[in-house]
Amino acid sequence: MSLPRSRAHLEALLQARRLDGTLAGRVPATGVLSTGLPELDTTLGGGWPRGHVSEIVGPASSGRTRVLVSTLAAATARGDVAAWIDTVDRGDPAGAAAAGVRLSHVLWVRGMPLSPGVLALRPRRGDPDLTHTVVQRAIKAAHLVAQAGGFGVVALDLCDIPAFVLRTIPSSTWLRLHRAIEGRETMLVILAADPITRSAGGVSVRVQGRPRWEGETARSCRLAGMDCAMRVVSSRAAEGSTREVQVALAG
Repeated sequence: MSLPRSRAHLEALLQARRLDGTLAGRVPATGVLSTGLPELDTTLGGGWPRGHVSEIVGPASSGRTRVLVSTLAAATARGDVAAWIDTVDRGDPAGAAAAGVRLSHVLWVRGMPLSPGVLALRPRRGDPDLTHTVVQRAIKAAHLVAQAGGFGVVALDLCDIPAFVLRTIPSSTWLRLHRAIEGRETMLVILAADPITRSAGGVSVRVQGRPRWEGETARSCRLAGMDCAMRVVSSRAAEGSTREVQVALAG
């Protein structure tokens, strides 16, 4: 589906899936949601903290999207409903399904597909800023979905958005996202190249991947997987604010 052009459009979709009812009375969220990666779960103390905003950050091809897909697979396998706000329509539903994501349990909000050249363009004064527009629409969609309730995971994918665009977003925007899930059983995760924001109880998983290749010749060579070094930054860790873990991701 294309990114909704109005609040009413997305509300109608949520109502059709019976996901429009907000939780009555917020109680402090407890517990965690598995990442689907045992080594990372152990480092996080069980998984992503509920009721908080966390983030997965790293350069392109570092494994950040694979961490998200693993999280969605774990969430949908246990029956949770998830939402993926795909800002510039880079997601791969077929690949996600092959990795174990139950697409019937995912609300995939697909944005406007912009080329890398358009994304990197700094508009002149008075010119339309398409990148800023699609980012604002994606953030509004994430906020609306988070407010609706009923989702185990809400992912806001800003992987391909340049840092200079994200720096223009006021801190109050992120604060509204924090408040939208505060006290809920939902976990909201933001994907980006660099750290953007996390709530006080959230975590920042910073990923740096190294691909593993199989095959003896260039023609037969294929990606077998990725070895990821992950640095977890958290204000709630009893043993310290920063921890590191090595995770092997399948191809």
